[in-house]
Amino acid sequence: MFRIFYAEKDATLYESVPTQNTGLDEILEIGKRLDTDGSTLLKSRSLVKFDMTEISASLSTYGKTVNDSKFVLQLYTSHAKNLPAEYTVTAKLVGENWINGTGYLAAATTDGATWSDPEMGNTVNTWISSSQNIQIGSSSLYVSGSGAGGGSWMYQSASLGATAGLQTSESFSYRPSDVNMDVTSAVKIWVSGSGGATIPNYGFLIQFSDADELNDIVKGYVRFFSRETQTIYVPRLTMYWDNSTFTTGSLAAANLESYIVYTNIKPTYKDTEIAKIRIYTRDKYPQKSPTNLFPEQTVKFLPATTSYAVFDAATDEAIIPFDDIYNKVSCDTTSNFVYLDLNGLMPERYYRLEFKIKDGFTTQYVDDQIYFKVIR
Repeated sequence: MFRIFYAEKDATLYESVPTQNTGLDEILEIGKRLDTDGSTLLKSRSLVKFDMTEISASLSTYGKTVNDSKFVLQLYTSHAKNLPAEYTVTAKLVGENWINGTGYLAAATTDGATWSDPEMGNTVNTWISSSQNIQIGSSSLYVSGSGAGGGSWMYQSASLGATAGLQTSESFSYRPSDVNMDVTSAVKIWVSGSGGATIPNYGFLIQFSDADELNDIVKGYVRFFSRETQTIYVPRLTMYWDNSTFTTGSLAAANLESYIVYTNIKPTYKDTEIAKIRIYTRDKYPQKSPTNLFPEQTVKFLPATTSYAVFDAATDEAIIPFDDIYNKVSCDTTSNFVYLDLNGLMPERYYRLEFKIKDGFTTQYVDDQIYFKVIR
């Protein structure tokens, strides 16, 4: 099952304009650009924060913990330029509070996070630097930075070993630049704490990896849609967990060489609903039966290896991709079914439900025009 959460706030930090806030820009950027001198590389990094209160409430609603779940950070590319064939994107845990601000790259506004500082655009309150070691409460975690602005982040002394989640990376090699990063360990730190201490959630600092930032051969930049975008591609954190059950009772297995699938899906759902979608399967060409049931009324079940995905009908973008662990189709003595948490789907849009059936080494897809609309 899944639940989508959208970014609470985000902004880009540009080394080229160190005291300028971009909190209301429709674009986030990471990477390196040449300065006007044609030789100096100036960096850009992005801040993205999600509300852990919402996540904790959803975990409570479903009776789950962070240990039962997977969390994926998704950023959608609007534009990329001069990227190398191979590079790595890193998400660090921001080390101090920051203000979103109301600025744009095209306007000189300083009322929020900038490359130089996290709050009000003045050099008095600068980001914590690499020369400082600020302990987080009584935990084994500390806050550091690059020494010349560009954000601060949490780290742990090498002598204590690494805590999973402090830095998460995704490598790109000759493939699209959309970010789909498993940040489960980071969310665990914010929700559950570390070393018995509560760890504040200040969001992610997204950047090229430290190695790529230091490598003058690695140039270029990626622009992602921000939370202010007018598109559907808002930065999101998707929570997945397995709540599937599989009890067939007296149902018989469907003939996977000849079958028909239909559902009880409604034309519209409100964006606050959690819907249960029944999936009915019958043989396409039923055999004669000695029972008093009409053959076409005999419901059968799809195998436990069946999973589902949700697509945006207009763009065919996989909003919820297939996952053989977390998006499994359930079954009870009536039929197969799935639950859809519609709270995170964009309202006033149409979506398409699709199924994937794995049977041995064969894979089938069921795309029977199963559409629905989410409304406010």
